[in-house]
Amino acid sequence: MPDDYAPRPTLVIAVTVVWGVLLVPALLGAALSPMFFDAPGSMNNPAAWVNALIVVAFPCLCVLSIAGSWVVWAWRKRHPTRFYAGAQIVVALLPLLPVTYVVAAMVVETAGVIASGQPLGLHSTIIRH
Repeated sequence: MPDDYAPRPTLVIAVTVVWGVLLVPALLGAALSPMFFDAPGSMNNPAAWVNALIVVAFPCLCVLSIAGSWVVWAWRKRHPTRFYAGAQIVVALLPLLPVTYVVAAMVVETAGVIASGQPLGLHSTIIRH
């Protein structure tokens, strides 16, 4: 790497734009996350707590990813020889953790419904046996 090498902030700007735009609906979702506990007894339901935490984690991870990407980029600019290339990508992709959970939960739930023989889109409580 030449001595006058200065990393371009292309990835950091892309991270800032993408996660910054998605932060607005994520904050709305986080504000509505207490609705997971509307049903009687849902305060004792671990799934409600996990889902609420996942919804709240997304905007937090968006902010952390934006700030962390700029910090890693600045550190890389100051110390180009000691930089691990994957660190910037890992920090940039932090908000994908809750997204991955939601996608996996949807796949598992859909597979469970298909395996049960129940018609898609109909809850078992509205089907008369």
